[in-house]
Amino acid sequence: MDLGLKSKKALVFGGSSGLGLAAARSLAAEGAEIFLISRDQKKLKGARNEIKKDFGVSCEYACFDMTNSNEIDNFINNIKSSDFNILINNTGGPPPSNTSNTKSDYWEKYINSIILNTIKVTDNLLDYMKENKWGRVITITSSGVVQPINDLLISNTLRPAITGYMKSLSNEVSQYGITVNTIMPGRILTNRTLQINQSKADKAGISYEEAIDISSSEIPIKRLGKPEEFGDVVCFLASEKASYISGSNFRVDGGLIRSI
Repeated sequence: MDLGLKSKKALVFGGSSGLGLAAARSLAAEGAEIFLISRDQKKLKGARNEIKKDFGVSCEYACFDMTNSNEIDNFINNIKSSDFNILINNTGGPPPSNTSNTKSDYWEKYINSIILNTIKVTDNLLDYMKENKWGRVITITSSGVVQPINDLLISNTLRPAITGYMKSLSNEVSQYGITVNTIMPGRILTNRTLQINQSKADKAGISYEEAIDISSSEIPIKRLGKPEEFGDVVCFLASEKASYISGSNFRVDGGLIRSI
């Protein structure tokens, strides 16, 4: 199946590892040109080289921190002439926290990255998409948007907010051929998931392996998801085949969320 992504240009945040890299690889496999963003230069270089070698497409990168508004402003000024058709918003997950141990500066840091700077980047890429009557904005959130996750207070609070923004945006820009969707990953086998399960193991006084077994048993499919399974969903939503899907919130969680 031709997904119509050859020579489309995708800007992928958090693209050096985990879900961002999985999305970038799936897009590259369909012939899209990739531009990666991350705060880890070494990982970025490795991801860039991996994508170019495996798929033979153009792949560039820039290194900066999404929590730093000045770095975001500088990046936006430098990409004014870039023609991005696809935007994958993907911000680093806040550390485990709850109402009794969350510092005020953590709120400010992640409000900047998850909400304010994500909106700023998105707004600045829309003009080109509108001019060309084609664009895809896909924002990776969390299953906590629908079913709050224990000890992830900041994420449970801020991810629904950016989901609301993206839904509102979809109503405004879909007439220009721009679709806007969000994806809620469940327990996908990434470093972020490993960190959460290690925290659970430490808190419960059990081994990491036991924590993974418990986590897997709670998923109807009885295993953690593979990054490529998630990346392929992103790729489909970015494709021509998904041109009538907008304003939707997708679960990629193996059935973990219990609600309808």
